[in-house]
Amino acid sequence: MEKDRIVLLDSLRGLAVLGILICNIPLAAEPHAVATSLTGWPHGMAPASVGVWWITQVFFQQKFYTLFSMLFGVSILLVGGPNGEGSDGGRTAILVRRLLSLLVLGVLHGALLWNGDVLTYYALLGLVVMLARSWSPWRLLAAGVALDLTLSAATGIKLLADTAHPALPQPADLAGQAIASARYAGTFAQSLAQNFADYRTVMSHVWQQFPSNWPLTVLALMLMGMGLFKLGVLSGRAGTATYRALAAAGLFALLIGALPWALYVAAPDHPAVLRELARWTQRATAPVVGLGYAGLLVLAAGARTWKAIPAMLAPVGQMAFTNYIAQSAVMTIAFYGGRGPALYGQLDRPALAAIVVATWIAQTLWSRWWMARFTMGPLEWVWRLAYRGRTPLRRAGA
Repeated sequence: MEKDRIVLLDSLRGLAVLGILICNIPLAAEPHAVATSLTGWPHGMAPASVGVWWITQVFFQQKFYTLFSMLFGVSILLVGGPNGEGSDGGRTAILVRRLLSLLVLGVLHGALLWNGDVLTYYALLGLVVMLARSWSPWRLLAAGVALDLTLSAATGIKLLADTAHPALPQPADLAGQAIASARYAGTFAQSLAQNFADYRTVMSHVWQQFPSNWPLTVLALMLMGMGLFKLGVLSGRAGTATYRALAAAGLFALLIGALPWALYVAAPDHPAVLRELARWTQRATAPVVGLGYAGLLVLAAGARTWKAIPAMLAPVGQMAFTNYIAQSAVMTIAFYGGRGPALYGQLDRPALAAIVVATWIAQTLWSRWWMARFTMGPLEWVWRLAYRGRTPLRRAGA
């Protein structure tokens, strides 16, 4: 039974890491100011491009970051133990080393490979959240939900204020975007330097303005994940009715989130107020939709027709760290100059979606092949060396 629950967590983690890619790839292929925009997209608004954009916003954007953040909270309990300092037999020290080594790996990833790194946030916030792992499940869940609702309300107020007083792009900003784009598509040294500059800008902006919405949202989701795991929801121990309820709630929230995006696309002038309403609805419903996906996956695991899906996703989740970094490598090799075809700024959304689907297939097949022969992913093994020491990699008899 314990093994089945771990497989479930691996399946959820695999689903999350695959879903994140379609959200990340526009940010690696275009300047951030236009990457997720409908009207500002530099390749126009062909129906296929708009369709990919709408599907991404409705079904993927923020949902899989949400699920992945909850699962990271679960990993804090699995590694550090659920009872906190004093009764964990040294597991706290292992957890701290794990998070500090992840911080180093995250900084290297963001500075040298792709500036959209999230591992840095997970490591730093994990050092805070780990202090709450002795809390009761309902206390964890209540704290996470309360913080998330507060941040959601603050986001709504800010979005409305931005709509009332929109900030028009300045000539200097547009010129800076053009220069950055040229550097990303230039030589290896130019793309590396621009990536590092953007990573430094993002990190300084987030932490100098702390408390800012994004890190605190991740913290709230980690607390929620820890509480849901202790309650048995994210470990597969809740009843079937619970997962049916989660799936139904997720579908309802998905429909609520889809409506303003559909209205925004359909409106001839694509008004900013509809866009901001859609963005707020997307952010507010993301935890419910993410848990709805989790509920569907649990139900699929118990159904003869659909159980192959979580089984297929489990190896991807077992080496989620490797697959996440590999996705960054795929994106930067494809788009950044001096590393491959240097396609930065050249591909419309359907072409980006084709790269995503090809990567999904490759990572699913690769993960299944690798995990049949080895105990963990290659980067998981390197990470484990840093915080726990040498561990056998090859499976016995493989």
